[in-house]
Amino acid sequence: MAFATVYDQYAAANDRLARGERLFFCGQESPGRITDRRTPGSRLLRYPEIGIFAGEGTSHSWLWFVDLFDRMGFHALSFLEESTIQEGGLEGLDVLAVSGGDTFSIAAALGAAGARKIQAFIENGGLYIGSCAGAYLVMNSSKPPLNLFNFAAVKITNLSKLLPECHQMTYKFSTAYGCCYIFHPVREAVDVRINSSLPFAAAGSLTAPLYGGPGMLASDTDQVLAYYENFTNKTAFLVDETLACETLIGKAAAVRVPLGSGYLYLFGPHFEHPHYPQANRLVADAVFWDIGRSKRGTPPQMKAEKLSESGSRELIRDLKRELSNSRIVAAGLEMLPIRWLIGAKYYEPEKIRVFLESMWRRIKPLEARGGICTNAGSPTELLAYATQTTDLLRLIKNELDEKRDTLCIADRLFALLRIYTAAFLRLYFLTVSETI
Repeated sequence: MAFATVYDQYAAANDRLARGERLFFCGQESPGRITDRRTPGSRLLRYPEIGIFAGEGTSHSWLWFVDLFDRMGFHALSFLEESTIQEGGLEGLDVLAVSGGDTFSIAAALGAAGARKIQAFIENGGLYIGSCAGAYLVMNSSKPPLNLFNFAAVKITNLSKLLPECHQMTYKFSTAYGCCYIFHPVREAVDVRINSSLPFAAAGSLTAPLYGGPGMLASDTDQVLAYYENFTNKTAFLVDETLACETLIGKAAAVRVPLGSGYLYLFGPHFEHPHYPQANRLVADAVFWDIGRSKRGTPPQMKAEKLSESGSRELIRDLKRELSNSRIVAAGLEMLPIRWLIGAKYYEPEKIRVFLESMWRRIKPLEARGGICTNAGSPTELLAYATQTTDLLRLIKNELDEKRDTLCIADRLFALLRIYTAAFLRLYFLTVSETI
C-alpha cells in the first residue's frame, strides 16, 4: 500500500462503517487488508467511539491524535477532562488515547477514582493507547500518585540513580523520580523496526519522533511490536551517543499489554505525530485490530442542535475574528526568548499556536457545511473562551514588554487553551459526523 494513500484508505473504510456496512480487517499484510469479505483470521470491524484525554497535565500533543483520527475518518471523538473520566465518561467508548505532557500532573488530576475507571474500562474490553507520558502513566511504579496506575509490568530503560551529563537542552533533559531520574537521551526522529507480529503485520523500519518517551523492557506476557533500531540525521543527542545507544537501541519502542479483556498499547515515540504517516497507520491498525471483539455499549449522547445558516455564519465569523486576533499576538510572542515551567514541563510560545492552528484550519470545512451542530450553550461559551484567550495573550505581551514575570498568566492561558480547543473540536466533530 502506498503511504500517500494511507489516510484516504482508512477514511473510506470508516465512512462505510459509519453508514452501517460490514467490513473485515485482515491480519496479514496485503493490498486488501480492509475488505468486505471474511478471510481466515480476519476480524469484523465497527465504527469506533474514541476518547482523547485533554485534561490537566496534558501538553499540546493530544492534538496530534486529533489530526490522525480526523484524517483517517475516525470522527466519533470525545474530549475528556479528568472529571469526565472520574464520573463514568468512559462508558460505551472503545478507545482511550493519552498522549504527552506531565505524567505526575496527569496522574494527580485523575486520582484514585480516575485510575479505577481506566482500569475497569480496559479490563472490560477497552483499548488504551498511551504515547510518551501516556505510556509512562500506566507502568508499574511505587511513586505516588503513579502507583495508582500499575497496569503494565513494563520497565523503563531511561531511569538512573545518577543523572548523566547533559550536552544540550538541559531544560528538557530530565525529571526527578523519587531518588532517581528519568532522563531523555535523544530527541527528534529515530528509526524503529517493526517486529512483524499482529496487528503490525508489515515488516521493516519506519521513523517516528521521540520527545521524552521511554525505552521499554517488556514482561514475558507482553508483546513487543517494535524496537528502537537506529538514530537519524535529525536525532539530537542530549547525552553521549554511546550512552544513548545503550539506553535505547534494541529496547522496545512499542508494546501491547493484555489486561483483563482489553489491551494497552504503549508507545515511546509519538506514533501519532501527523508528519509520520507510516507510524500513523500503526495506530489505526491497533484500533481496528482490538476493538472488534465485543460491542461495549452505547456512549451517552450529547444533546445537540443545528444552528440556522445565518446563526452558523455569525458564529464562524466571530470565531474567525478572535482566532485571527489571537494568532497575530501569538506569532509576536514567538519572537521573544521566553519559556515557562508549568508543573514539570517547559512550554514555549510556539506551543500556543499549535492550539490556535488546530482550530483555524478547521474553520473553512465548517464554513462549507452550511449549518453548525452545537451543544446547548456551547456557542456562547466558545466565543467567551476565544475572547479570553486574546485578552490573556495581549496581557502576556504587555507584561513582557514591562519586563514582569508572566508565569501565572501563562499557566492560566495554557489551561484555557485546552478547554477552548476541546470545546471547538466537539462542535467540529459533531458537525462533520452529522450526529443529529
